[in-house]
Amino acid sequence: MSTLPRLTPVHHNGLKPTVRASLATHAYRQRARPRDVSSVQAQAYHYQEHGTDVLLYWYAQVRQLGEHLALWGEHLGMSPSRFVAEAVTWDILFLVEEGPAWQGGEGLVGCAYGDDATPPQRQRLHFWVAPPWRHPATTAALAQPVLAAFFTRYAVLWGITPSSRGSALRAIRRWGFQEVGRLPGSETDGDTVVDGVVSVLTRDAWVEARTQGADRG
Repeated sequence: MSTLPRLTPVHHNGLKPTVRASLATHAYRQRARPRDVSSVQAQAYHYQEHGTDVLLYWYAQVRQLGEHLALWGEHLGMSPSRFVAEAVTWDILFLVEEGPAWQGGEGLVGCAYGDDATPPQRQRLHFWVAPPWRHPATTAALAQPVLAAFFTRYAVLWGITPSSRGSALRAIRRWGFQEVGRLPGSETDGDTVVDGVVSVLTRDAWVEARTQGADRG
């Protein structure tokens, strides 16, 4: 009995070259997966103690991703010297993996910083996470030590997120922030002007949510 010829070339994984190429570059293939955050530590940054190397490493990482304008704005994101001069005045908390020399920029997982503080009442919070750690469950776990650290000094944390950033808004809600209003045309996303969504989380609400979660657990 003769065997019919194969219509699809067989390769090491049984896929056509065009299909393999498509999967290799598909957005879903680049999507982060859940990760264990038990090895991640929160490290407060102090300019006098830690210098500027870690700031420059963070700057380079964000700039390479093309996220500098969205995170810092054009006046800072286009210039490393201006960025460093401004960043040393911020209230910064780095998320780093255990082991690597984080002060030299190794093992950087994420960063949270505040740039508009009125202690002890409120702080405007910004949050950035490296792409491999951006799964929603992972960022929710990473946010907890950040919130715990900032709530030791502030009663209210708030932020403004471009309305076009759906994934960021979903993450913020997952962390417990409540949307309280919009600032029309206050933000940019690329070349597009969009509304800014104002979100707020109070220390009391955060503590209550953690207590209820512990009770359910």
